[in-house]
Amino acid sequence: MMIKKSGVRRHKSEIRRLRDIVFLTTVFIFFVFIGGTGDSFGFWPFTSAKKEVYIARVGDEIITKDEFLDKIDKLHKSSRVGRNLSEQTSFAMQDFGKFLSELIDNKLMAIEARNLGLDKEADFIMVMDNFALNLFLDKLRQEEILNKIKVEDKEIEDYYHEQLKKKEEEKEKAQEKADKEKAEKEKTDAAKEEVKKDSDKKEEPPKMSAADRDVIRKGFFDIKTKEREKEYFDELRKKAKVKIDNEVLSALSRDKTELFGKDVANVNGESILGIDVLRELISSKAQGEDAKKEVLDKLVLYKLLDHKAMNMGYENDEQIKAKIKKYKEPQLIEQFKKKAILPAIKVDENDILDYYKANQENYRGSDRVNLRMIHLGDEGEAKTIFDDLKKGGDFSYLAREKSVDTSREKGGDIGWVETNQLSGDINKAIQRAKEGDILGPFSSEAGYAIIEFRGLEKGAYIPFDRVRSEIDTIVGREMFNGALNGYIKQLRETVAIEINQKELDKLQGK
Repeated sequence: MMIKKSGVRRHKSEIRRLRDIVFLTTVFIFFVFIGGTGDSFGFWPFTSAKKEVYIARVGDEIITKDEFLDKIDKLHKSSRVGRNLSEQTSFAMQDFGKFLSELIDNKLMAIEARNLGLDKEADFIMVMDNFALNLFLDKLRQEEILNKIKVEDKEIEDYYHEQLKKKEEEKEKAQEKADKEKAEKEKTDAAKEEVKKDSDKKEEPPKMSAADRDVIRKGFFDIKTKEREKEYFDELRKKAKVKIDNEVLSALSRDKTELFGKDVANVNGESILGIDVLRELISSKAQGEDAKKEVLDKLVLYKLLDHKAMNMGYENDEQIKAKIKKYKEPQLIEQFKKKAILPAIKVDENDILDYYKANQENYRGSDRVNLRMIHLGDEGEAKTIFDDLKKGGDFSYLAREKSVDTSREKGGDIGWVETNQLSGDINKAIQRAKEGDILGPFSSEAGYAIIEFRGLEKGAYIPFDRVRSEIDTIVGREMFNGALNGYIKQLRETVAIEINQKELDKLQGK
């Protein structure tokens, strides 16, 4: 019987367990299939996160819709686009595709930089650390300084009325002085009474404008900011462990290189070396013992602020993380160009010389023309004289008699002039002219000019040595761009690229 009862209990226990499993399974199915028709339930650990809409996928990286629109918005406002394009709400289809291609190339370069380990290079890490530190310092300043400053409306009102009162008092004193001088001069009671009446007239004080309020508020804010900074800096110094080696500081100079690596101060376990102090001293162009102490005090404060900012946990701030991520890609691209492409560029002397020979016309000095000119102030007169000259009139005579230019004394002869100093209209006419031709009249801000073309000298070629450095840069840039484009082409063949054409079409209004 005992065994039988035990078996019954065991049987009932199994039934309850099976019933619980069925219940939990039913609940699970409800949430997955019924609840799944609405928003996801956040408390389920295996609930998939909402996928971000992407425009393109490059390897494991994506160009999100938001990222793409943000870059387009910046491009609209940049110098890369003309006025017409910047006033449009979207790019033309071909421009969309071209710009997306640029963004894909950027992703490819950033991916390749990581594959090459360039994100582990010391200079890259230093750049990123400095950027992050500056963000941390901005956050620290916002929290400890700016957020703790408040300018009350009453302060602004009181200051404004105080300044009005001072101006009124100054005005009254000036008026009293003027009244007294006037009364003494006229020496009559009537004049005094009249003066008194004038002085009794008072104008209504002007009301404070929004601009005045903003200026006063900013003034108070700046003053309070400096006060709070001093207060906060003092707090940091009191809590810090700072040791200063005054002997090393006093002896420090440019000549004593043995002190460059010595500790001048220790701030919470971090050293400030002699070279750090000397570098800051040279930069500030300050001299003397007091200057050394001021520089060291500033470096100590920098250390304290850096240490505080680095230990506030700001690296977990979502906005800061987003800014660091956004900053990282262009730095990776820069590393890729600098370390994967640039070292392979070698400009040979023959390359420079070949470029000079192939483009020699670009390295010719300005042509010169020999001219005579008659300068006139009236358009009708200019046309009349031009007709006379065409009929055989004497240019020198008419220049002396009619021209308002100083060249009239030489019969209008202005000698040899470089063509780059002449207007476009005159240059075009000269290109088609023969010696002795009369050209014009040409309009200018100073009037009207008639010229006689008397000869042309082609500009001399600029010597190779004078343009070698310039050509070196041009050839190097062309070689760099060629190598970069070739490398990116290879990356496009090896890295999977997927364009979300459906989303791209939506953005283009298709």
